[in-house]
Amino acid sequence: MDAKELQKWQREKAKEMFDYSHTLLEAAKKLSEHHLAEMEWGMKNALESAKSAAKNDLAKLKDLQEEAAKEAAKRAATYQKKVKSVLKDLGDSAADETEKHLEKVRASLVTWLEDAENKMPAQADKLSKVVHEMSTTGQKMFKEGRRIVNEVADAAEKNIDDMVKKSSGSKKKSD
Repeated sequence: MDAKELQKWQREKAKEMFDYSHTLLEAAKKLSEHHLAEMEWGMKNALESAKSAAKNDLAKLKDLQEEAAKEAAKRAATYQKKVKSVLKDLGDSAADETEKHLEKVRASLVTWLEDAENKMPAQADKLSKVVHEMSTTGQKMFKEGRRIVNEVADAAEKNIDDMVKKSSGSKKKSD
């Protein structure tokens, strides 16, 4: 790699890092917005409870607490979905970048092997084919692994949602 290619590569990497830092910043901003909304709701709820307690209105306080508990369960599920969405987008972005780099590495390796093949003895083509097949298989395994991870995450989220629904359903029955 000569000096110009190295500089070009360094500029590309710097741009990628800058873009990724922006992606991380946007994700942090979205998470902060969701978290702030939950904090504001909690503060409003605490203020209402404090007012009722100060007025010694225990019936209203009990009603507020029950409503807050129900609302908190709903808000927690919504918050979880929002956070999961942000993190999934971030994970997909990182996996896409990784996949892009793996493809570049594989292409470079294939090019190098084809170049070396012309300079090596007759058996080199077999080695070249083996390495090419291994790199292609590695790329397929990465894609399959990514698909499996996404399926497992979706199944886990579904199980959590089912548990939340069951627990909120059992609370309604006991009321």
